[in-house]
Amino acid sequence: MKLANRFEILEILDRGGYGITYRAVDHHQPSKPPCVIKELTHTSPKILDMFRQEASTLEKLGMHSRIPRLLAYFDEGNKFYIAQELVRGHNLSQEIRAGKPLDESYVTKLLRDILTVLAFVHQHRMIHRDIKPANLIRQASNGDIFLIDFGVVKALSKSAISRNGQMTATVNVGTVGYIAPEQSRGKLCYASDLYSVGMVAIAALMDVPPQRLDINPLTQKVQWSNPTISPALETFINRLIAPNPNHRYPTATDALKALEKTITGIRVGQDSALPTHVAAKGKLPSDTTSATTKPVTLIPPKIILKVMGYITAALVVIGFGVKGYQWTARTLSDRWAADNAAETTVENKEASPRDLVNLVDDGSIQNRPEAVDAFWGMVAAAKDEGVELLPLAGYISLADQRKQLTRETDTTIGQWLKQSDYHTGYAVAIGDKNADESTDWDLSFKQTDGYRWLKRYAKNYGFALSYPQGNPAGEQEPWHWHYRDGLKY
Repeated sequence: MKLANRFEILEILDRGGYGITYRAVDHHQPSKPPCVIKELTHTSPKILDMFRQEASTLEKLGMHSRIPRLLAYFDEGNKFYIAQELVRGHNLSQEIRAGKPLDESYVTKLLRDILTVLAFVHQHRMIHRDIKPANLIRQASNGDIFLIDFGVVKALSKSAISRNGQMTATVNVGTVGYIAPEQSRGKLCYASDLYSVGMVAIAALMDVPPQRLDINPLTQKVQWSNPTISPALETFINRLIAPNPNHRYPTATDALKALEKTITGIRVGQDSALPTHVAAKGKLPSDTTSATTKPVTLIPPKIILKVMGYITAALVVIGFGVKGYQWTARTLSDRWAADNAAETTVENKEASPRDLVNLVDDGSIQNRPEAVDAFWGMVAAAKDEGVELLPLAGYISLADQRKQLTRETDTTIGQWLKQSDYHTGYAVAIGDKNADESTDWDLSFKQTDGYRWLKRYAKNYGFALSYPQGNPAGEQEPWHWHYRDGLKY
């Protein structure tokens, strides 16, 4: 059997509800390469025109090295055919199987491979609609991951034209366990693909298939966990599968950028010999103050000796003064500690990366997961200089708080937002255990080495001072630092 006097059908590869997939040979090319042909049914000339438009887009997508190249598209009767190159290899359902969870390195590599291709798809304003292991092919020759079987043509094959000329889909494209909640309701967006990508990652990490995972009836979040992976990767995946598409990354390009930061943070943590801090020093502190070189006139030796004598005398006097001050301060501090020892004991612990995530267990950290690695990179650099920084709390932006505010709150939106609004973006309250009462957010934090270090170097890690709206203290809260890196103003 030949189609279009060009493609010789060899066998049926799949016969599903959307049409038939054949393996064929292309006789128009000298090497007669094998190819795949999809046979789809249409019910009207209008749907046929849409088939042609989508096929034209698939032709552009085929320019990517990891999307099958479109060879031809044509129609015969009420059948529409799409011919694409055959990718030699196996689909990932042979690798991602129930009962055999895979490790973090496999999943991070897989996420990068999928998102790299999907970013190209989203840039061409196309939504895949059916990302799952069976639609991901690992090429036998080099191990590259190919994205196949776009759902848009499937949707058209199960569509009909109503009497008023409107097209309606009779079947929703997608696979149980991988389809986004809004997509199952017939509402699509780029973030719908990201939900499916997140579920592919979870399928690889869990020993049960996604369709068997429980859904929290209150939050609608997928219940999953894998204690062997890093908090950064877990946070990244949880954002991909957020029930509300507005809480996910907008497109695959945004998700890919966040993943690169996440992978960098994971590598830093894995190289660490410290139990509670990342090992890498992060960005080296840099002083941005410019310096200029001027000609120097030599000073006569006699004047130098005289000046040095004055300086030595002054230093001796200052030294005695400093020692006296330190003795007085230590005495008062010891007395204060003794008076308060019976009332309370403050234990200063070094927090781990997971502690920062747990610090904001309301889910707000999911809006800026990259802040976790940035914060601990800053902590590690500060520690190298003898400065201890501790996280005290986390806050989210005004817009994100509005989204998360429930209707059942006892306070008005305005009152609630004034209590914790950080209008400049995601913020972290930072303390210093060397400060007097700094862990209770006392103004004494402004007198510590921690505050002075932050004022000079925090900008290198994306942090800047931040003050909540409506707070009477105004700028008299030196422990509030917002993570502004990547935000648009």
